[in-house]
Amino acid sequence: MSDEIITKEIERLSRTELREQVFVSLFLAGFYEEPEREEALRTYYDMQHFAKELTEELYTRYKKVQEHIGTIDALLSRYAIGWDLNRMGKAEINILRLAVFEILFDEDIPEKVAANEAVELSKKYGTNDSYGFVNGILGKVIEKKNESGI
Repeated sequence: MSDEIITKEIERLSRTELREQVFVSLFLAGFYEEPEREEALRTYYDMQHFAKELTEELYTRYKKVQEHIGTIDALLSRYAIGWDLNRMGKAEINILRLAVFEILFDEDIPEKVAANEAVELSKKYGTNDSYGFVNGILGKVIEKKNESGI
């Protein structure tokens, strides 16, 4: 028998799992400067045994969030009253970034689904109080979006 480890490439993820992996991508990227980010993400995807198509899908979605990060962070700063983005936990800020992207820029995802999924991610990756904070901020974003079309 061979000592070789046989791994199967992961070809598909559920929408929830895909969202979680995009969050992990955003979180991981925050620890690297720009030149090393792409390599760090590719290494992470390889370690997860993601198929090439899935890797590209994850990376593309990550890049779409990054393209809107200035707008997203400005909104978060506006609605996280009393909170400087630099003081927020890395998990919470990246969960919020992903959810705000989905709420404002992804027409395929209903805003309530984006908010609920973000709350679930915050329960898994954040502190005990994170889910209430995340829910409150996203509630404000959805309310303002529907009022004024931000």
